[in-house]
Amino acid sequence: MDQQLNHSPRLWHLVSLLLFTVLGTSTAGISQTEEMYRAHFDSANAAYTRGDFELAQAGYLSILEDRVHPGAEFNLGNALFKQQELGLAILHFERAKQLIPNNEDLETNLILANSQISDRIEALPTAGIANVWEGIIAPGRHLMWHRLMIAFWTLGFIAFAARLLTADFGNRRIWGTAGAVLLTLGIGFMSLSRAALSRITNDTSAIVLANESPVRSQPGASGMTLFMLHEGTKVAVIQQVELYTEIKLPNGNVGWIESNDMETI
Repeated sequence: MDQQLNHSPRLWHLVSLLLFTVLGTSTAGISQTEEMYRAHFDSANAAYTRGDFELAQAGYLSILEDRVHPGAEFNLGNALFKQQELGLAILHFERAKQLIPNNEDLETNLILANSQISDRIEALPTAGIANVWEGIIAPGRHLMWHRLMIAFWTLGFIAFAARLLTADFGNRRIWGTAGAVLLTLGIGFMSLSRAALSRITNDTSAIVLANESPVRSQPGASGMTLFMLHEGTKVAVIQQVELYTEIKLPNGNVGWIESNDMETI
């Protein structure tokens, strides 16, 4: 009993130190760079509120040149939509959706923008389990899984530290089991985070930006025109050959389109 009590101050000191480190890291002061980006974002938002959508657009673009910023992507889509740049608006809404997939305002605006495009393409049905998995590893969820990974790994290491500093065998066993479970869950969250992040880095979707673009049977102007696509339509990219890109539509149709007529998400 005396030995266990003697280790307790050391145990709680270590636990406090680890918790302080984690909290200190997560609540670190905003750097000068962050303040600069915040000022640019606020300035662009003010321009948008005034109805100066071109100035707002320039402000959001200046932020996105240097970093990933879901708010700037979303609001840039809004500014472009106000200027009737339908294709570009949908492009940036889609990019924002990768980062904040469950944002209701974003989803509403994206639905509104898609309701104004000319093409109406019915997607092929997918299995229910596939839809659930797609939701779990949605691109915007990688940060959530990453934070859970860090949290569970931190708690796991704290549990193992407590095991080393606890003299009682029964308590050592409890701490050791808890640490193993927490670290295992952390590994699981890491796998989910990587899967979600790969959805962003390996995304092969694109938005048609041209008012109208022919989809051909083969790359080049000599290919037979299969059908036409219009501004704002979302397609999947298969491959690119010189100035043409092979695409696939949600309904399964494939063809070749001029690469300059679209932009990848």
